[in-house]
Amino acid sequence: MLENVDLSKKLSKKDYDNVIDELQIHIGELQRKAWKMDIPVIIVFEGWHASGMTEIINRFLLALNPMGFDLYTTGKPCHQEEQKPLLWRFWIKIPKKGSIAIFDRSWYRRAIIEHDGKGKADSRMPKCLDGITYFERQLTDEGYLLIKFFLHVSKEEQERRYQELKRDGVPLFIVEEEELEYLNEYDRHLPMIEGILERTDRAHAPWTIIEAEDRNFATVKVLAKTIESIESKIVEVENTVKATQGHHPENCIIPNIDSSILEKVDMDKSLTFKEYKKQKKACQKKIAKLQYELFRNQIPLIVVFEGWDASGKGGGIKRFAQKLNPRLYRVTPVGVPSEYDLAHHYLWRFYNEIPEAGHIGIYDRSWYGRVLVERVEKLCNTHEWKRAYREINEFEETLTNYGAIIIKFWTHIDKGEQLNRFKQRENTAHKQWKITPDDWRNREKWDLYLNAADEMLQKTSTTRAPWTIVEANDKYYARIKILETIIERIESELEQRGLQ
Repeated sequence: MLENVDLSKKLSKKDYDNVIDELQIHIGELQRKAWKMDIPVIIVFEGWHASGMTEIINRFLLALNPMGFDLYTTGKPCHQEEQKPLLWRFWIKIPKKGSIAIFDRSWYRRAIIEHDGKGKADSRMPKCLDGITYFERQLTDEGYLLIKFFLHVSKEEQERRYQELKRDGVPLFIVEEEELEYLNEYDRHLPMIEGILERTDRAHAPWTIIEAEDRNFATVKVLAKTIESIESKIVEVENTVKATQGHHPENCIIPNIDSSILEKVDMDKSLTFKEYKKQKKACQKKIAKLQYELFRNQIPLIVVFEGWDASGKGGGIKRFAQKLNPRLYRVTPVGVPSEYDLAHHYLWRFYNEIPEAGHIGIYDRSWYGRVLVERVEKLCNTHEWKRAYREINEFEETLTNYGAIIIKFWTHIDKGEQLNRFKQRENTAHKQWKITPDDWRNREKWDLYLNAADEMLQKTSTTRAPWTIVEANDKYYARIKILETIIERIESELEQRGLQ
């Protein structure tokens, strides 16, 4: 990809001065239009050291309204970032609708540095690049515009610029110590960089190679390509709006003709209180020890609870967390997304809640709301919730590649048991807060939720993150099954990793 780039391209100062003002005015106008149309834009600058990136980015920024963009300079990760997956530090920075995020170096630079095996990608690089391609496609599928620039200079030009900086007494204080080897190994890193560019050059997120030996030419090309990309995105959005005007979704409900996983569940399983009490004590003692094994080995644990209203999710979470060290776990209750949440990709708020290495994240409802309540209540369109199965599987794959253990529970009760529990809540003063009009409305859509849950279980139960269906008509049985499943899964993972 890089060997065929013509690095002799130049633009005189006169020609540059003739076009730069018009380009900057135009890009400012497009920024305002994108803001009004709620189009989020991400611009990535990558390239060689001494490729003029700092100056070119600064020229680019001068054309923008500073209230409408954020600039992120990517350097060595802090302690918190080291305790999270690589992409976490970028997911949490994606812009809201209508805003622009500019990355001065990005996930690509971190992938190269953190997976550099002496000039060649180490064994973890393929999975890392898979995660990057998932990340970029998920954003563009959601309506983000992603523009990627690689600023290219020759080895000779890079060396000439280094010598010039030395003569001028300019210190390379911005360069992190970890990048010094990358800085001085042009030939050794060139094949790896070319391979990454080729593998991640996709129609939804293409690379634009910038001939950067002449800064004037490079600046004009960056501005022109950005203008072209934003204009194209605006036209795409306008055409989509026109195509959907006057279109009304079908109201008919097609019955589920697939076999039901949940209808085959044996709901008669139970335990006596004496059995429950004895087993709970033993399980909680074991889980408390395993928590420290996870912390000692810096393994994050993610436990997801989904299920029917009043199916005992809260009770299961309480018994799981009862003997844990509170400094090492967090329960995240997931409710209706805020307006700020809705201004981002729907996975954004869940990336914000990923536990650190060695910690436990417990989710009372989760990202599966996309294919459950959002699907049934038509809070997203059919294309969006159908796309979410793949996105969720990719999200969980990214987490397990980072080393996380994911355990997912569907707490299942039948319709009659749910009615009994609703009435009990209404008639018990200290439980009345648990029952809401939404619970009764959701109950009226039981069959729709059943179909949605069945499809979710079929399409998102993977070897990395399988679902466990918990027969929850009997609370004692359900709680013990949850505890025993957590123990079995952690012990199995520790054994597979040679840690037990």
